[in-house]
Amino acid sequence: MAGISAVIAVIALFAALGALWMVTEAVKKIDLRTRRVVESQTKGMKSSFSELAHLVQKNNKTQEAMVSRIRDVVKSRESANLEIKELKHEIESLKNQQPANSANGRRKA
Repeated sequence: MAGISAVIAVIALFAALGALWMVTEAVKKIDLRTRRVVESQTKGMKSSFSELAHLVQKNNKTQEAMVSRIRDVVKSRESANLEIKELKHEIESLKNQQPANSANGRRKA
């Protein structure tokens, strides 16, 4: 009887090893399919992220150019305001000199 039990045990061991081998092969196939699906989905996402990064970079460059232009406009405006202020001061000084000159002109005549 012990011999028959040993034979049955060996057969059971081979059956278990065969079952493990079949499960391993099934898992490999499922893993391969899953990887393909995941890779195809992530490929689209990577492409979208790459395009988004490119657009953000382009937007940053445009924003920097606009900020530079705005700074130039502000500097020009400040310069123009300063010139206007100087011209107003000069006009006021000329207006103040004009009555004095006209009063001196009347005295000479």
